[in-house]
Amino acid sequence: MTAEFFGSPQGSYGSYGSYGSYGSYGSYGSYGSYAAFGLPESPVAAEAFVTTRDGIVGAPLAHLGDTQPGVPNDVQNLQRLSREVRAALFSFALGTQVTLSFKQGKTGKAILWRRDCVKGHVPGGKYRKLAQIKAPEMDVFKEQMGFLTGYADIRQDRGAEIISQIAAPVPFYQNISFIDPGRTPYTLELLATGLRFANFCEQQMKYALAVKRPIELSPQVQPMILTPTHGSLPSGHATEAFVMARLIWKLMLHSGTPQYEAGGHWGEMLMRLAARIAINRTVAGVHFPVDSAAGAMLGLTLADFIYERSTGNGWTSAKFNGHNYAGESDFEWHKLYTAADDAQEPSSEGPNGVWATSAPRKSPCAADPTLAWLWDKAQAEWVDFDAPAGP
Repeated sequence: MTAEFFGSPQGSYGSYGSYGSYGSYGSYGSYGSYAAFGLPESPVAAEAFVTTRDGIVGAPLAHLGDTQPGVPNDVQNLQRLSREVRAALFSFALGTQVTLSFKQGKTGKAILWRRDCVKGHVPGGKYRKLAQIKAPEMDVFKEQMGFLTGYADIRQDRGAEIISQIAAPVPFYQNISFIDPGRTPYTLELLATGLRFANFCEQQMKYALAVKRPIELSPQVQPMILTPTHGSLPSGHATEAFVMARLIWKLMLHSGTPQYEAGGHWGEMLMRLAARIAINRTVAGVHFPVDSAAGAMLGLTLADFIYERSTGNGWTSAKFNGHNYAGESDFEWHKLYTAADDAQEPSSEGPNGVWATSAPRKSPCAADPTLAWLWDKAQAEWVDFDAPAGP
């Protein structure tokens, strides 16, 4: 397995990965192309197919049996679609349920809204706040430059991690949870779905808030990797790392497998990994700690939304108030989430007051059938087999 599992090695692993194409699955087979079967698509192959048909087709066949019509809008079709096609369907199921608004005050405020269920065949329904992020004032970022200076001292120690985590760091999660293309293909498909959706949302928020990168505040930052062109807050790596961590943890936690249910240890370790991935972006010189805090809140919230749309269970609405995030505060994920309970903290407070809040909500909709199909397939990969009955 390589760091390029979900796409290009350049930039944020959500921003530059080829999630909609089979570049996303390049590490475990060239699905969707003839390379998967030993014959690449090419003019030579096309000509071979033409001449083969000419040689064997013969006279028109009589008395062909009737072909039944397809079953429209039914999840049983999903099993026979390529992963590339399913990716588009899953992305549609999530992406059409959210929209974004923006308000300008002392700083920008981006609000991600989720749509309530649609009844009948005509689109409708009201929107509710899913995640809200208010950017800090510039004084916070200036004060946080001290973290960039301090963390730069450990770049040599973290260099291999940072480079390996530029693309989606699935191999790091594989070291905690038993993820493998042969063992958990639907889990990988679910993670790819989550990362596509997270990137879809985070990039709109980054664009709306337009927060400067550290390299724009001082010529001494000198990041060890290229700085992406999109805004600094929320951190895309933090958002996507926490989306992955929570989705994996939810699969484990709800599998009924005893070792995952006891004590929340796997969830704790997955969150520690997500936090380290986020902090490594500050070490690298491309993010502030406050970026990671906002990204982690967004990622945790989006993972819960994906779970809700896949199962019909509850969701979480969350807010991040950068005006109250103290410049002297580093990123600490425990202030946002308790792994053992799989619950976001109702209030996160620092020296300047409450900077994040969350509230559980009841689902206003039934599960989306396509997402439910994927979730059930992925969930089954984490359920232990029953021992055979004795004689």
